[in-house]
Amino acid sequence: MMRLVKKLCTWKIIPIAWTALTIFLLCLPGSAIPSAGVFSTEGIDKVVHAILFGGIVLLWAFNLYFRRNHKSKWLQIIVALTLFSVGLGIGLEFLQRDYIPNRSFDGIDIIADTAGAVIAAVYHLFVRVK
Repeated sequence: MMRLVKKLCTWKIIPIAWTALTIFLLCLPGSAIPSAGVFSTEGIDKVVHAILFGGIVLLWAFNLYFRRNHKSKWLQIIVALTLFSVGLGIGLEFLQRDYIPNRSFDGIDIIADTAGAVIAAVYHLFVRVK
């Protein structure tokens, strides 16, 4: 399994596509988001936020780990990726509030974004076998 992850994540297109997908989904007008089925579940949007922003840290970190020889700066790389992911989440919340129709600012979304990014960072720092 890790061989497949390594092969996929050496392609920069994977983390770029995930980041672009995250931005695209959070810039959709509120009327374009389904409200039936699984999307009607209370709090599902928070889970989606955690997955999207955790995915940014997870995929970019895999990409950088497998493509670069910056193992000595690994902590700084993970911190930078986490801050980027959280900053992107905060920025997109303000964008939703001010410019996206039928979307609003939600501080709990920022907490979910941060939780996802931190979980992915913890995985890369402490769980994943190097």
